[in-house]
Amino acid sequence: MVSARAGRWLGRLLAVLITLVVVVLVVATWVYSGQIDRRLLREELPLPAYDLEVLAVGDGEVSLPRSEETERPGIWGLEWETGYARVGPVAASTAQEVTRSLLEVAGELRPGRLVSMDPLVYESDPADAGVEYENVIVEGPLGNYPAWRTEGEDDTWVVLVHGGGSSRRQALRVLPALAAEGFPTLTITYRNDPGAPHGGGRSGLGNPEWEDLQAAVEYALDEGAADVVLMGYGVGGTIAAVFLHESTEAESVKGLVLDAPLLDVGAVVDADARAHNVPGLIVGWAKGLATLRFGVDWGTLNQPDRADEFTVPILLFHGSADAEAPVEVSDRFAELVPNLVRYVRTEGAGHAESWNIDPAGYEAALAAFLGEVATGPSEGAAGLAEG
Repeated sequence: MVSARAGRWLGRLLAVLITLVVVVLVVATWVYSGQIDRRLLREELPLPAYDLEVLAVGDGEVSLPRSEETERPGIWGLEWETGYARVGPVAASTAQEVTRSLLEVAGELRPGRLVSMDPLVYESDPADAGVEYENVIVEGPLGNYPAWRTEGEDDTWVVLVHGGGSSRRQALRVLPALAAEGFPTLTITYRNDPGAPHGGGRSGLGNPEWEDLQAAVEYALDEGAADVVLMGYGVGGTIAAVFLHESTEAESVKGLVLDAPLLDVGAVVDADARAHNVPGLIVGWAKGLATLRFGVDWGTLNQPDRADEFTVPILLFHGSADAEAPVEVSDRFAELVPNLVRYVRTEGAGHAESWNIDPAGYEAALAAFLGEVATGPSEGAAGLAEG
């Protein structure tokens, strides 16, 4: 038999062990909620790596070390500290190198130069993409928000919203096609963007950024738009979706284009946790703590759970190799509202890289969609419908 004294010691030891387990769980939960903050709520513009050495330049081509990155199909940007280029499809390859066509070069591109591949393709603003534009100010809930405005004959405007950890440059790839077809565009900023009002430094992942988008839609309507189509990349898609649920201007939206959207922010956390072997118990508690610490409203940001609230046609692009926004969520969302969603699942495309992999296919899908939902009278809209 265990003596009374030994029993007391065992009881104390058990209490200590329970306390240690609780402390470990609490600390782990606190730490992982901080990971959620850093991973999702405080994304910053990434710096170029400049980790590819140019092997050869000549005859309108550039050769780079062969890798999964450099041999991807399609059109990409190539940036270095003092210049920028656009490169086209792979023209030739060996076991060691890949040769791509050079579409445009600004600056000196020479062998030995260290460069980075860039999915955004154009260096700085719509002028780099050959599109005339105007810098305008949208008056919003926190102050003045810079935006790029391009003109067009149609009275349906396309309002473009970039994703987290990116910038307005994300929209430059589609501006030439939209301009050619006569659609006015407004490429916006939102709180915490460079040049935009400070919003505390932490993203709300769509809530309350939808209020900034509402100000942009009101600007378009005040400037003569009969209606709008929203186009959002990554978190920009989340912002557009929450806008449709919450905004008094939602009825002005005739269509929604989503490119690699974060349709379920909680699923992003779950995928990251699985990749790092974080126990589900810790993940669940960390999500709850993130709500208390940072105000994350997981329900508001879960679009599959709100699928029956969508009423407008949706064009959805998503790459099968997206490491930031799980493509499986888009798969499920498309299945939930097949009457609304036209789904373009791009094989091999990373995050918001569907255009890069297949520019012609991407623009054809976008053109057909806009031709159906736009109500404006322009010849451009008619041309899109024929496309």
